[in-house]
Amino acid sequence: MKFKYLLTLLPLFFICSCNDDGDSGCTDCNNTNVVVITDDVVVNTTWYADSIYVIKAWDFYVTATLTIQPGTIIKFTADGPFMGTSGSGTIVANGTSSSPIVFTSYKDDAHGGDQNGDGNATAPASRDWQEVLVQTNGCTFRHCKFLYGGDGSYLSTLNIYDVNATIDNCTFAYNHGGKSGAFYYGALDAMNASENTVITNNVFYENNLPLSIESVIQIDNSNTFHNPDNAGEINKMNGIFVYSYDDFFKAVSWEETEVPFVINDNDLWIESGASLTLAENVVLKFTPTSVIVIGIGATFNQNASNAFTSFKDDSRLGDTNGDGDATGPMDGDWDGIYDDNLSAYLAWSTISYDSH
Repeated sequence: MKFKYLLTLLPLFFICSCNDDGDSGCTDCNNTNVVVITDDVVVNTTWYADSIYVIKAWDFYVTATLTIQPGTIIKFTADGPFMGTSGSGTIVANGTSSSPIVFTSYKDDAHGGDQNGDGNATAPASRDWQEVLVQTNGCTFRHCKFLYGGDGSYLSTLNIYDVNATIDNCTFAYNHGGKSGAFYYGALDAMNASENTVITNNVFYENNLPLSIESVIQIDNSNTFHNPDNAGEINKMNGIFVYSYDDFFKAVSWEETEVPFVINDNDLWIESGASLTLAENVVLKFTPTSVIVIGIGATFNQNASNAFTSFKDDSRLGDTNGDGDATGPMDGDWDGIYDDNLSAYLAWSTISYDSH
């Protein structure tokens, strides 16, 4: 037993360690402690890289500061698939490029070994566990891997809800994401995130839907939407899906050019005094009935290299609606871009398949 756990973790966790003969009360013995999570984190706690943390608590909450060291592996079982922050809880998960922090399925033997003890009988897959739900300000995720999640009601694996967070140099792979009701949720879901959320230098591949954002979040061109080691591994619905709860109330710039931004909002306003600026070659696609309204006194900075088109238009940055050749674009697929200063819909040559 390692005594560094006894002071802070023993009230909350059941800790297994292996004997020299490989015998323990745990299902995996690779000179690594298996720490079974059975209760919430209610005091400031550190998780260490020499242990595998198995989440078995049903709806596991962090209400104090949880610091996760580089190289730590967290696995989620089928009967304890949720992790969230509440109250004054904060997750500080700062890995490194050589020692990332991994959030993954209990069935994932490639990270940390065979904790479920079934050899090759099972393999990890999308939706093996739910999500990490961030509901408190100040959480950071740097050099983390999020794998095989997305089984919750919002289909996401990391969900930033009504707060600011930093997600930098993380990898999202083999997760779900997708449409639920009228909304599109990404493996990284920042559709309800606050305006100062940072999403930079991340890699998304083999997810059903990679990323969803609130409209006021700045997006540069640093994120990657394919596997850097295999360019053929992309995402099924390969785009950044946008819905607005607050509309554009400040200066916002979008710079991503590998995938389109998908507007899923039938009343998305650029408000007076605010602006939306698109970098060269940025593409906006629109789901049915979606519209951007340029308010009086608002600014929409775009150029001839930008394109505004239907969600079904595979000719612009690929098959974003994920249905292959089943559908094609046509006039009237989306509402258009309305300029309140002119009291008219715009007819730029870069606008395609709208109803005006």
